[in-house]
Amino acid sequence: MHPNERLIRDYYGAREQGNLGAVRSMMADEIAWHDPYPEPYGGDLMGADAVLGQVFAAGQASGATFTVHDVLASGEHTVALVEWSATVSGETLDGREVAVYHVRNGLITEAWFYPEDPTRYAEFFSRG
Repeated sequence: MHPNERLIRDYYGAREQGNLGAVRSMMADEIAWHDPYPEPYGGDLMGADAVLGQVFAAGQASGATFTVHDVLASGEHTVALVEWSATVSGETLDGREVAVYHVRNGLITEAWFYPEDPTRYAEFFSRG
């Protein structure tokens, strides 16, 4: 298994377990995060503290779960096909997205997320 694939699989495993210390250890301090969902579930964020303080806190509050369907890795980028579920304002939605990670020196330095149904998902997350 490519080391960047292991990193991303470990990242999702730690996120699923709610182990934010482990998640933080996999991110560069100045990570750039590009998530199309409305705040606090996404946005264009800079820095690991901003990502953990906003996106991950909202994910925990919504009971978000993640299942990695597949991972493709190279020397600089890793692509994960992810299935997720979240509950906002009493409604639950299951979704899928492609997550692209830039990895340098064993750390995630940038992340972009491409949802299967961006309009539907943005409307869902706007409720919270």
